[in-house]
Amino acid sequence: MTDNDRREVNRAAIALVAAVILSMGAAGYAGFWIAHDDEPSPQAAAPTPAPVPTAFPSLAIPLLPPPVTTPPPSTTSAPAKRATPTPTPTSTPPRTTRPPAKTPRWEEEVIAATSVLTTGQSWSTNRLRLTVTTGGNLVLQDQGRTVWQTGTKNGVKLVMQNDGHLVLYDANNGTAFSSGTAGNPGAVLILRPDGNMVIALNGRILFETGTGD
Repeated sequence: MTDNDRREVNRAAIALVAAVILSMGAAGYAGFWIAHDDEPSPQAAAPTPAPVPTAFPSLAIPLLPPPVTTPPPSTTSAPAKRATPTPTPTSTPPRTTRPPAKTPRWEEEVIAATSVLTTGQSWSTNRLRLTVTTGGNLVLQDQGRTVWQTGTKNGVKLVMQNDGHLVLYDANNGTAFSSGTAGNPGAVLILRPDGNMVIALNGRILFETGTGD
């Protein structure tokens, strides 16, 4: 074998050994990374549960506050407030409203000739009364109140004469009082609804007491 052949053989042997060494190194490097990937990651490990205090074994500690539930708005309307009545003072009695008084319907009385009154007798309406009193006076009353009188003390008889004269006679047939309307035959004595007493002839007043409203 020549020197050239020997050199070629050495080169081939060296190349073969280098290839084996490289292949072995590559295999070892690959196995290292495969084994490294199969190991569990420290981050994926399950957390170790915290020890529960032995003093409160059944106490649950919530991590978050419970959710707040807002009730739906009520559709029921609130009851209306009652007004507080104002107390009536006890010292002042309530005022009673009285209905207005009705005006009476007064009547009229006409005394013609020759009408006569004696002691204690009267001519009257539902308002006026003309009376010869026991004391001899001739009195006109309006609803019980004296509004006119002759002021005599001896009259015993009153006559409405046919000549239109009203005369109060005494016991001796003398004149105690007279209206001064003689000479008017057909005149009458009227007790009027307005409270006045008159002697009139055909609507013309000859004598009056002046006691009307």
